[in-house]
Amino acid sequence: MNEKEQLESVRNWVKEKLINERTGHDWLHISRVATLSVYMAKEEGADLFITETAALVHDLIDAKLEKSERLTAGEVTERLAAFNIAADSIQEITDIITRMSFRHRELLIKRPLSLEGKVVQDADMLDAIGAAGIGRAFMFAGAKGHPMYGAQTSVLAHIEDKLIKLKGLMNTKAGAGLAEERHQFLLQFAARIQKEAGICKS
Repeated sequence: MNEKEQLESVRNWVKEKLINERTGHDWLHISRVATLSVYMAKEEGADLFITETAALVHDLIDAKLEKSERLTAGEVTERLAAFNIAADSIQEITDIITRMSFRHRELLIKRPLSLEGKVVQDADMLDAIGAAGIGRAFMFAGAKGHPMYGAQTSVLAHIEDKLIKLKGLMNTKAGAGLAEERHQFLLQFAARIQKEAGICKS
């Protein structure tokens, strides 16, 4: 298979795997991240194949997925190899998806992601803010039974504790440029919830 055929195989596999995912890590999220990643890869001069493939598979190992949907890094590696993707490319992709999580951000200071990894991480963070990110936050809360506000597990707490930090964590010029408008929308939304809930009187 050539790279176009390999990408199509990966795309179909991931779509089938995550089409019914309920926490906001579903196929629609993956599709948006892949589209953003390709756009930014072109802007930043990153390898398009590595970037798009990593974007497509980045959530398959996420602990937030149900066990029936979640794979190990080794299982992802095996499947990519079955699509005849080169071993060195698979290594690059695996290195990205196993280290790009928000919880790994301090470890990345010592060993930063590749340019392709930085692009995918930015795209993933971009999809966590703005309108899409707010929608995903509510999807996750609904799936887990978390409230809109009033608890540490609430949507509002998630916005305040994590999502508003993401604009400042962008790796690339392209990512930073796209983050500003989404960040402002996120702040406006959080302020509106606080006002309507009577948390903030102004």
